[in-house]
Amino acid sequence: MKRYIAYFLCLICLSLPVIWSISPVVGQAASARENSVIKWVDFDIPYSLLETAMQLDIESYETETHLNWIELLSYLAAKYGGNFSLYKKADLDRLVERLYQGEYTVHLAKGMKYYDYYYRAYSAVLGGLVGEYEIYDGTQWKRTYGLKAFSPIAEGYWYTDYDDFGAGRTYGYARKHLGHDMMVSTGTPVIAVESGTVEAIGWNQYGGWRIGIRSLDRKRYYYYAHLRKDRPYAQGLEEGMRVNAGDVIGYSGQSGYSIKENVNNIDTPHLHWGVQLIFNESQKDGANEIWIDLYSLTRLLSQHRASVQRDETTGEMTRVYPYREVDGKSAPENSSPAAAALPQTGTAVPIIMYHSLLKDSKFQNRFVISPELLESDLQYLKDHGYTAIHMTDLIDYVKRRVPLPEKPIILTFDDGYYNNYFYGYPLLQRYKTKAVISVVGKYTEEFSLADSNHPNYSHLTWDQLAEMQKSGLVEIQNHTYNLHTNDRQRKGAGRAKGETEEHYRQLLTQDIVHLQELLMQHCRILPNTFTYPFGEIGEGAEDIIRELGFDASLGCTETMNWFSSDSTSSDLYHLGRFLRPNDMSSQEFFTKNNIL
Repeated sequence: MKRYIAYFLCLICLSLPVIWSISPVVGQAASARENSVIKWVDFDIPYSLLETAMQLDIESYETETHLNWIELLSYLAAKYGGNFSLYKKADLDRLVERLYQGEYTVHLAKGMKYYDYYYRAYSAVLGGLVGEYEIYDGTQWKRTYGLKAFSPIAEGYWYTDYDDFGAGRTYGYARKHLGHDMMVSTGTPVIAVESGTVEAIGWNQYGGWRIGIRSLDRKRYYYYAHLRKDRPYAQGLEEGMRVNAGDVIGYSGQSGYSIKENVNNIDTPHLHWGVQLIFNESQKDGANEIWIDLYSLTRLLSQHRASVQRDETTGEMTRVYPYREVDGKSAPENSSPAAAALPQTGTAVPIIMYHSLLKDSKFQNRFVISPELLESDLQYLKDHGYTAIHMTDLIDYVKRRVPLPEKPIILTFDDGYYNNYFYGYPLLQRYKTKAVISVVGKYTEEFSLADSNHPNYSHLTWDQLAEMQKSGLVEIQNHTYNLHTNDRQRKGAGRAKGETEEHYRQLLTQDIVHLQELLMQHCRILPNTFTYPFGEIGEGAEDIIRELGFDASLGCTETMNWFSSDSTSSDLYHLGRFLRPNDMSSQEFFTKNNIL
């Protein structure tokens, strides 16, 4: 399973309130909190920087410091006030150097007034473009991390373009061009840039034959227009269908500029494609639509073009290599016959990662949410038929085929904060909901002696852990005794630079076993799951975890977990989890992660 280095330090996060503000000048943009929404996004990052940041992200994947390209770009945008004409490569180099030295972007950006706005805006633009995906080569699925979105023009077909965003258009009424035109030959296969659901198909007097596809996280609406007369769409394409990134969805043409259907009133054959950002559903077809300049993105996507083949019987073009999202949300209906014949992915088991619960809004951020928001999540899951399970339940399903509920979900709380007991435990009792708490032994040991119970800083005691475990609602797991640290030598349970394999094995074993012994001594608890601090996993760590008798482990990769009757014990290690931030409603958070 792929590994991902998480960008947070849970103890420090308690003291880092997220800064939200309304900007009257920067990029005409307003950042938002709670019910406010972003009104505009100027996406004018130069291609060279976009490509450099993406390569830094890809090349650092599965290393000790995974550089997140959205965080890099957001930091620079905040530094320059959105004016990238000020960009200097030396600024990016210094940022990267500090991250490699063990610092975190969110901490370096503290005090930057607009960092949170840019992070949210750029996440909406770029959030579905880079990540893990799988390609079927005819014999097996091969997993890759990289640019997973595709150029809207198939491989082997020419096109020309220029930056035409905002240019004037006069048909119907004077307006600005809110998209990007790619000059192509009629009949060029048009490709789905990103996986999503077809929301609109048919005739529009401005776009002619057109297609509208909503991304899986529902943040982006892709618009493809001026398709071919008579046969504009891929065979079988219809509204409500799920399509995969790289699928052929239609063919270019010059239809449009007519109330009458199937008319070519466009002078030159081309594909118009656009991306609308949606922070709130009221923006979808309202007065506050947000469309972005795609010139740099089009150039970036040209690095990844879908190979297609022609069916000589029907004349239809289809992709050569089947594709699927790693969370199993791909669309066999519109994939090649080879993909459709493959087995289904089984039962989805989403795992949610919570941390601290505090009422004071000044402390709430990506890692600290309000108790009210937790209650809202519990109500959402109840309303949508989900049943919370423990890690032991999942282990029993894989190892002993004990059935799972119809819609299982696992709620995890990291670090063992006292506020999990003070605010969270009563809610779990009220909703009769199971949860998993992974504790850091040293914190629990210290606060068991301190006799201090304060929601803002205290940690759970042995007695509190025993009480919750005994209730049957809470399951206690191992989060290391004293490796929840981050310094220049070591991140979490990772291997320090230059550390010998023997020393690393001894240190990790002693630390983990010590907490196991303490939990057994004080609480009669023996955890069966290990939770990696910061998602950091050193070389050989997973072997050590297995040797110590742990049946499963939890990481920080934000991906769905899938299990079936064919799943083995190996599938239980380094499971993905979705981090629960404070700046999204329950509906937004769960919908974004396809927990519906």
